[in-house]
Formats: sequence, structure tokens, C-alpha cells
Amino acid sequence: MTKMIGYPKVVIVGRTNVGKSTLFNRLSDKERSIVFDREGITRDYVHEVITWDEKTFDLVDTGGLPLEKTKDTIIQGIRKSVKDVLAQAELLLFVCDGKNGLTEEDRRIAKIVHKAKKPTFLLINKSDNKKSFEDNLPEFFALGFKNIIPISAIHGKGTLDVLEVIVANVGDPKVEEEKPACHISLLGKPNVGKSTLMNILIDQERSIVSEIAGTTREAISEKILFHKELIKITDTAGVRRKSRVDDPVEESMVKSSLKAIRDSDIAVVMVDASSGKISDQEFKLLFYAKEQNKSVILVLNKMDIVHEYKKETLDHCLEEYDFLFKTIPIVWISCKTQKNLGAVLKEIQKVRKRLTQKFDQLEIDELIKESCIRRPMYHKKNLLRIYSVKVIESRIPTFIMYVNYPEWYKETQLGYIENVLRKKYDLLGCPLRLVVKKAAS
Repeated sequence: MTKMIGYPKVVIVGRTNVGKSTLFNRLSDKERSIVFDREGITRDYVHEVITWDEKTFDLVDTGGLPLEKTKDTIIQGIRKSVKDVLAQAELLLFVCDGKNGLTEEDRRIAKIVHKAKKPTFLLINKSDNKKSFEDNLPEFFALGFKNIIPISAIHGKGTLDVLEVIVANVGDPKVEEEKPACHISLLGKPNVGKSTLMNILIDQERSIVSEIAGTTREAISEKILFHKELIKITDTAGVRRKSRVDDPVEESMVKSSLKAIRDSDIAVVMVDASSGKISDQEFKLLFYAKEQNKSVILVLNKMDIVHEYKKETLDHCLEEYDFLFKTIPIVWISCKTQKNLGAVLKEIQKVRKRLTQKFDQLEIDELIKESCIRRPMYHKKNLLRIYSVKVIESRIPTFIMYVNYPEWYKETQLGYIENVLRKKYDLLGCPLRLVVKKAAS
């Protein structure tokens, strides 16, 4: 049975725009949280496993905790998400703004933190502004926290002190770590159902779900056990057309999503089937994933509201780009009704098996050479010969072909060889790597 790691959680909490994400990035040494001088940038929480002084813990950056009663589903989702992670925390880092002083919102959050009954350190950020910090410091003692640390997250002041108090106050992991067997990224335009699908797959409300496009602003990941294997799933921010990405936050969201593709093994591209088409941006996601040699699965969501005409136009689009879609598994689902959702993980499992299948060296060699005898390839009347083919164990099926003229094997020639391999073997959803080398004379 695969074991899932249980690192102690250290949770950063506080009102919006006090520097929580800057502190997270400073402590984790990875720019996971998007940082801008604007309130409410971090909506979903992000986390990073950190090891310091031989102690490993899970650092969590929460969105600012909204306190006002509201019917806004996004705000309600943020509040629930933060309270859930507070309940799981082993240590809390409560961040306040020493430059601008204590606010009523800080006081209300302090009451919530006290109710959590977890060891808490009050971090007074922006303490590099010495006069403002000294003027405002006395009022922070009224919050009732014994442990106070002045810091400047942007300049790194006090962050070593923070790391030292973390490792002194958290326990050890409960189980041994095992790396995920596979990393899945969920991609698509805003509001196509990625977060809903992720929540259903991991069976918890990890991503905040809303009908308002653009809710997920950062790539967030969770791990699940599937068929006794640990799988990592990353929900990415929705990627819009480049002409609409004129906001620095949007630009960071796009970069975060594209990085998630590069880090993954399988890219699951979700499309709103009720639109009756696959947009240019969705094609770009598909082609980008293929360019990065990632396995690809196309998921068509909202099948419960697809009218016959839209179904016909979508089928026509798939037929028009048959050269692409004949190499990609296509799964129809409805996140709303949960119809056929199990097929997504099953397809992921099938693709993984295809990726790791073993090829017989002699069989591959004979297959490709005989195919080139049946249909010879020429360049400027010169016959292109393949003398031998070698199978290489790699992340994706990889074959080295030793030939007479490597420089003349272009897209057409390699495409022919790829089609021969795909016709013979089950490689649906899998990328192939064909390497051409000069045969020894």
C-alpha cells in the first residue's frame, strides 16, 4: 500500500495585503504565490514542503481571511478554505503590518486565531520602516500573543528567526515520503470546470469553485491514491486569449499554468462542450503540451447541456483536425451531474500503462525497416535508408534510428514513421520521440 506523507502544517494567516505571500516566497525560496501590491491576489491557498535544519514541514500561504457576511460564493469559499486549513495546522504565523499599524480587521482575525488554539507567532511585517514600527508596536501587544517577531519579508529581515521558531515547534512527519508515480495538470480556459473536476477527483473542496471566470489564480496541487499509486493533480489558472492578457496578474497566471504543463506527465485539457467548438486558445494548449512531449487527454465537459446542433459542430471540428485528435483520448463528462467522471481517472491509468509498455527491440527494428521498404522515402532522388532502430528506456517511448542522411529526415518522414508505430502499438495519448543519427560507415 502506498503511504501518503503527513508533514506538520505551518500556516500563514492575516488580512489581505500585509505581505503573507512575500513571506511565503521568501521562506520557501520558490515564487509559488503571486505577489502584487493589490488586495486579494491569493485566493486559493498554496503550499510548499520545506526542509530547514533537518526538519521538514508543509508551509501554507492562505488567502486573506474575509470576515464580513456575504452571499458571494467566492468569498464564502475562501473563508471555509482558510478555516479548514487552520484546523489542520500545527503552528500558525499571524502576519500584521507594522508600517500602517493595527486595524479592526487584525483584531477580528486575532480572535479567530485564538479560537484555533494552536501555537502562534505574531509576525510584525514591514519593520524596516523603523519609526512607524516603533510607533505602532505597543498596540500589537493588545492582541494577546506572547511570541512576537519583527520582520521585513521583502528584505528578508527576521526570516531566519521565523524558520528557527518553526523547526523548534513542529513535530516530525508521520509517515515516510513517497514521490507521486504520476503528475497530472488540468488545463483549459476559465470556467470550463477544472476546479470542480479536481475537487471531485480528490474528494474534497480544495479548489474554490464559482461561476465567475478566473477564480483560480495560481496552480495548486494535491495528491490522491488511485489503484494503490500516489498521483499528483494540479489545477491551473484558466488561460485566456493573449489579446486579453493585459493585466500583470493575468500574465503571472498564464506563466504559472504553462509551468504546470512542463512539470506534469499528463496534460488533461478541458473544453466546454456546450460551446460547440474548440477555441484557438484551447488548440494552443493542446499543441503546447504536445510540443513539451506530454501525454494529452481531451475532456469535453458539460455534456448534460450540449444541444444536437452544438454536438454536430463539435464533431465536425474534431474531424477537421483528425491528424491531432486521432492521437488523443477523448472523454465526455458532466461535472454538474457527475456523469462519466470515473472515466477520467481510468483514462489516465490507461495512458500511464501505454507510456510504460515494453517494446521488443527486434520487432521494432523489423517493423520500421520493412515499412520503409514497402514505401521508400526519397530526398532529391536519394533513397533514405534506415539501417537499424534502437529502443531507449525513457519517460516517453523513444527510438533512435541510424540512417544514411540524418539531415533529410524532416516532419514528413518522421510523421510517416510515427504513424507506422501508432498503427502497430496502442499509443493513444502518448508522445513519441524519434531520434535520427548517422549510421556508422
